[in-house]
Amino acid sequence: MGVRVSLIQPSDGLCYKWARKRTKRMPLGLAYIAAALEQADHQVSVTDAALDDLSIEDTVDQALACDPLFVGITCTTPLYHQAVAIVERIKRLAPRSVVILGGPHVSALPKATLETSQADFVCIGEGEETILQIIECVLTGRPPSQVVGVAYNWNGWQGETVTRRRRVSERRETHSQPVDLNRCPVPARHLFRYQEYTDGARDVEGVQTSAMFSRGCPGKCSFCGAADTIVRWRDIANVLDELEMIEKQLHIGNVFVNDDTYTSNKKRVLALSRGIVDRGIKLKIGVQLRLDQVDAEICDALFASGVNYVGPGIESGNEQIIRQIGKGPKESKAHMLEKMRLLQRYDWRVRASFVMGMPGETEEQIMETIDFARELRADENAFSILVPYPDSPLWHTAKQLGKVNDHMDFSKFLYYHAIGCNLSAVPTERLLELHEFAYEYVGNPAYRFDDDAVSSGNRPHIPYLASEAFRRHREAIGEKHETSYVYDNDDKLRASR
Repeated sequence: MGVRVSLIQPSDGLCYKWARKRTKRMPLGLAYIAAALEQADHQVSVTDAALDDLSIEDTVDQALACDPLFVGITCTTPLYHQAVAIVERIKRLAPRSVVILGGPHVSALPKATLETSQADFVCIGEGEETILQIIECVLTGRPPSQVVGVAYNWNGWQGETVTRRRRVSERRETHSQPVDLNRCPVPARHLFRYQEYTDGARDVEGVQTSAMFSRGCPGKCSFCGAADTIVRWRDIANVLDELEMIEKQLHIGNVFVNDDTYTSNKKRVLALSRGIVDRGIKLKIGVQLRLDQVDAEICDALFASGVNYVGPGIESGNEQIIRQIGKGPKESKAHMLEKMRLLQRYDWRVRASFVMGMPGETEEQIMETIDFARELRADENAFSILVPYPDSPLWHTAKQLGKVNDHMDFSKFLYYHAIGCNLSAVPTERLLELHEFAYEYVGNPAYRFDDDAVSSGNRPHIPYLASEAFRRHREAIGEKHETSYVYDNDDKLRASR
């Protein structure tokens, strides 16, 4: 017989508290954990504090309402301090509950997590199988030493076990195999109020859900925790079945794909796009991609399959910083400009992302990025201040410089408004000013700038796709690609006029 398990997503609203119109996405990782628990006949309840902007007190009260034996909490780096407070309150109100922390931050710093929180277990990496092993361990009273991918301080036992292989550099002999993505049940969206997740910040009309078609990224971007991780894909039929369920059973019309790089395998992208068209799936799909992986064939296939939102990572307009980031041998300003113009031929939303504050980066180099962003003329621009998140290559650089440590206050590790670690050659206050100026100068058509009281990170958003500004912007770029596509008898994608 199963046990009661309560899962918690802390509120990002307590962290990004100045935001006025935040994107609210279902916490996909938690939904995967919930699905695995349900498949094992456990009783699962979910508290998404981010959806309702719950306080720590209300979050804990709601999570404990089912009298759970186990409480699982996920968190990113800027939410870690909140997760610690949640654990403390749970242990005070329900000391019998076994608390499991998971997510990217604690996976990167498991030892420090146990030292700075009252958690019993830290799940390191993928948790679908690990959480089931933890529950069995606790119920049988066995030592946790045989559980894969945990650090623990429970029932008098302390330690850390073998972890699942995640990076290309990790040896098979010293790591456990990753989770088989095709054996994972689809996310348990029914346990969430899935009809309430929206993306108003990007003018998405109606309900939006998230999905994951692969895990891992072949890229080597120095600021990213996913750098050089092993790429694994779900079977295409497996993905298509989930997309059909999203559209026909849940009646959701928008899907944002959480894959780090949707276009990393051209053959797969073409086959997946063809499958979506063949099954008659009608979804509006948002993806993240790399410009060195796209061509006209890829773009035609994406557009035909319902992709209406693409997010290329530009990152910098300075050639030296582009190389320092590790964007790849093909990437240069000229190449990115060429590929951006290709993307802009299609009737979809293009959101370019940039980062400022790389190690040693000067104000002049940052200004090159801002000028380049204006030249690219994307539909929307996202400027982020660099954050050396734990487990990214730059975290280790920052650690060597004495700028960070495993036990520091991570509450300011945000992309904007606050800087927890400045690695650039620009003073912190000036870096914040340049970040604000980037939004003002580029003239991001997705935001208005008549409210000087708010940070650039959360300018009040206006309905953009229906606006006169959008029409003028597209006219300035040139004719966009509005052609529809069909597959002929030879499986070739043809334009349908």
